[in-house]
Amino acid sequence: FNFLAPCPSPGLIINGTEDIVAPKPDIQKLVDRLKSQKGIEINHSLIDGANHFFDNEIESLNEEISKYILRTLNID
Repeated sequence: FNFLAPCPSPGLIINGTEDIVAPKPDIQKLVDRLKSQKGIEINHSLIDGANHFFDNEIESLNEEISKYILRTLNID
C-alpha cells in the first residue's frame, strides 16, 4: 500500500474480517501509518464476516459509507 502514503486527504477505509486479498493485519498497518500523518483523519470500519468483495454484506458496506458521509457533512 505504499502508493497510498503519504495520503493527501482524509478518508474512509472499510475492510472485512474475512478478506484474504487484503488481510486485516495489512489494512490495520496501513491505517496506523496514515493516521500518523499530520492533518489527515482516516476513519476505519471493519465489517464482521465480509470478504474482499463484501459478498452478502453490501447492506453493511452501504451503511458504513452512509454513516461516514453523514458524519463528514455533520448531518445527524
